Amino acid sequence: MRRGSSEPPTRSRPWWRDRWPPEEKTMRRFLPMLLLLIAPAALASHATPYGEAMPESEPVSIAVAAADPAAYAGKPMRFSGRITQVCQKKGCWVVLEADGHSARVMAKDHGFAVPTDSAGVAHAWGVLQVEPISAEHARHLVEDDGAAAPAAQELRIVATGIEILDDVP
Repeated sequence: MRRGSSEPPTRSRPWWRDRWPPEEKTMRRFLPMLLLLIAPAALASHATPYGEAMPESEPVSIAVAAADPAAYAGKPMRFSGRITQVCQKKGCWVVLEADGHSARVMAKDHGFAVPTDSAGVAHAWGVLQVEPISAEHARHLVEDDGAAAPAAQELRIVATGIEILDDVP
C-alpha cells in the first residue's frame, strides 16, 4: 500500500505475465519456433525416386534442351518435363514433354523401371543424346510398347535415375 492511501500496492510486473501458467508460457515460446522449423518441409514438394540418387541441381526443361541440343548433349544433367508416355511392358522408358518438345528417357542398362501408370512432372538425371531411330527400333516402340510412331530422330536421355514429383500441377 502507498503511504497514507488505501489503494492496493502497485505491481512491479505487467498484468499479462500472471495470466498464463509457466508451462503455457514455455509453449507460447516454443510453438512459433517449431512452426518455423517444420514449414519448409511441409511446403517442399515430394518426389518418388527410381534408380540411383540424383545430385542436387537446377533442372533444365526439355523445351530448353530441345532448342539447343548441342549445348546440353554429352554431359550428365538434370532434365525436367511432364510424363506423356511410359513403356507398357517393363516401365524402362518414359517420354517427357515441355512446351511441345519431348525427349525419351531410357533407363541406362535397364537398371531401373517406373510404374507403367506413371504420370505428372518428373526429373531425370542422365546424358542427352540426339539419336536416329532405326526401323527396327521404331517397330519395337510401336508394336511392343504401344508408343506412337517416332520421328526419324529423337532426343534421348540415357538416365541413371528419375524422380516423379508428387502434387505438382
